[in-house]
Amino acid sequence: MRATVPFQLGDLALTIRPAMMDDLGPMLQLQALAFADKFSSAFGKRGVQRGVAALHQSHQMQGPSSLQGMYVMLAGSEIVGTITLRTIEMRPDDVGLVEQAFLRELGAWGAFRAVHALSQIDHRIGRDEGFISDVAVAERYRRRGIAQAMMQHSMTIARELGKRKLGLYVSASNHNARALYRNLGFSEGEVRRSWWNALFLGERRWIYMSYNLRETSA
Repeated sequence: MRATVPFQLGDLALTIRPAMMDDLGPMLQLQALAFADKFSSAFGKRGVQRGVAALHQSHQMQGPSSLQGMYVMLAGSEIVGTITLRTIEMRPDDVGLVEQAFLRELGAWGAFRAVHALSQIDHRIGRDEGFISDVAVAERYRRRGIAQAMMQHSMTIARELGKRKLGLYVSASNHNARALYRNLGFSEGEVRRSWWNALFLGERRWIYMSYNLRETSA
């Protein structure tokens, strides 16, 4: 499978590649800004940077295998986008090491709060499914086609892995993201409704969207 893939979006020359350990700092900072509501709900408005440090430490403790399925989009050497494509074959996070890292950085209550918040929209990945998360683009690079390019790259990879469909969860109130996914051919399905989601993630309703890879693989 190709390690690095070039993209040309207008006058913007980009490349996408698998994430590496050296990417952790800028990658997590980008996601903290892109998912500000999620991070502040999980770690508290004053604790976002401690949360970033906890996530960074949890990846370092687990090693490169914790980055399986994570990709970064670069403009030159700057990380301007992230996306994660997980499959059932990939090793799950080591929960014990994650909790240990969170306890060190956040304390007992902070770790409890963060683990529960970040697990609210966990998804059991099907054998024939690729599951997408962490679609984030740096603010000054938005509305230039980067999210769409990352999604299309993930579609290609999922097909190469022999998957039949892609799935993802999107906040019901994130109308721009829902429109992007619909334009790519995703359809909306199950809606998760939970007051815990509202408490921890600032959004009660999360929509599962799926894309049939077989319809366009011929």
